[in-house]
Amino acid sequence: SLLMKRKLFLYNFKNLRWAKGRRETYLCYVVKRRDSATSCSLDFGYLRNKMGCHVEVLFLRYISAWDLDPGRCYRITWFTSWSPCYDCARHVADFLRSYPNLTLRIFAARLYFCEDRKAEPEGLRRLHKAGAQIAIMTFK
Repeated sequence: SLLMKRKLFLYNFKNLRWAKGRRETYLCYVVKRRDSATSCSLDFGYLRNKMGCHVEVLFLRYISAWDLDPGRCYRITWFTSWSPCYDCARHVADFLRSYPNLTLRIFAARLYFCEDRKAEPEGLRRLHKAGAQIAIMTFK
């Protein structure tokens, strides 16, 4: 199914300080092509981590196979249960630099931090510098 079950969404996207038991990252996405003042939805759905591969990398592999037209503008919106880790932020930033006709908005339910608490904020700053818009989701 393209749509996530409501109960699964509410469990994984609830913004908790200590999100015990929530080890997977879910990513809901919308891809639109922008034609001047209007936009056309191309795809939507959701992904989750799979066997050691973070969901952000899975999405990049998915969208890379599309053979995007360099003469058109695209906007991708992500709603993620966790913000990207440092390595994923680096991969996404590199991807954005390779596709200047693509914009990315990321709404994260929670900030991810690993042992090195300085790495993830630096990764998010790198993503922002590459043009990604990043915000924390509200309940609405």
